[in-house]
Amino acid sequence: MPIPTDPVLPVVGTRMRTIVDRLATYAMLPETLLITGPTGTGKSSIARWVHDHSPRTHAPFVTVDLLAVPREMQMSELFGWRRGAFTGAVRDQDGGVTRAGAGTLFIDEVDKLSLACQAGLLRLLEDRCFRVLGDDRQDRRCHARIIVGTNGDLEAAVARGEFREDLYYRVHVLVAELPALDARRDEIPAWANFMAARRCDEAGGCGSRSLSLRACELLCAAEWPGNLRQLDNVVRRAWALCLAELPEAKQIEAAHVSLALTFECHHGQANASILGELERAADALIDEMLARHEHLGLDDLDVFRGIVLERAAARLGGMREAFELFEANSTIERRNQARAFKRAQARTQVLRSWLREDP
Repeated sequence: MPIPTDPVLPVVGTRMRTIVDRLATYAMLPETLLITGPTGTGKSSIARWVHDHSPRTHAPFVTVDLLAVPREMQMSELFGWRRGAFTGAVRDQDGGVTRAGAGTLFIDEVDKLSLACQAGLLRLLEDRCFRVLGDDRQDRRCHARIIVGTNGDLEAAVARGEFREDLYYRVHVLVAELPALDARRDEIPAWANFMAARRCDEAGGCGSRSLSLRACELLCAAEWPGNLRQLDNVVRRAWALCLAELPEAKQIEAAHVSLALTFECHHGQANASILGELERAADALIDEMLARHEHLGLDDLDVFRGIVLERAAARLGGMREAFELFEANSTIERRNQARAFKRAQARTQVLRSWLREDP
């Protein structure tokens, strides 16, 4: 995959393409946009991309980091304050809504807001009005487009009483769900090369700007619970290791990536990894069906048996050995393994033909 030139969203893979196309339409609308997805998937970058592709692109894009301040100060950070409004308020301070003007205001991790701040945000969304803390004059109008992000389950937060139900329905208008990086593995090589080039530019042109094919393959085979943020950390580490060993190297090699990966903490057990791979395969097949508007029969999805038997036969040296591995003794005793193997292969071939991946 070539590296696109968009500095905000430089890589768009197969699964993200449908989401980005939808966001291009959402960018032209004034309604509140909710961006969900695991931490590190790039929600703030997506919010910025939406702003850049909207009619508001020449107005400010403002991110309000309400988690960086005490909960009792979240309202002030969002709406601003006037001198003397509270102890320590020695000067007037505009909040995020005012700074955004007629542009875009992005509020991340909206589920972590205090109930008081949730009430203020609800009024902002319902009436498009807000009041600066310590200002007794009339309310101000909000002209900004509001985008909110979360890596949590808002419905579950509502059920726990941690998130206002009325606010949930106000933010749950236009929704974009960003998939984890493990479900977007086709993007990993392009992201890694983009990150390496960015790190090289930050260093004034020092170090390698790209990764070798084998280095990218190692990254594609790894797990990414921290998503793009974790990948960026690994690429930066591999870039530094390469610079230390081979300052004039043109590419980051597999050995540097392998060493960089050894510093990562791997969570979960092997069975979770296997289930994750199956879930990713299921997601990829669903995405393909939706993209093509073509459908498979439910019976055609019974291909796992055939794929496993094919792989086992190839690795163990024959059909009999494959059936023995799964203790299919009755099939072997009746000498039906060849017929059973062909039936399983036929199911696999249907899917291969549909995917146009015939060997």
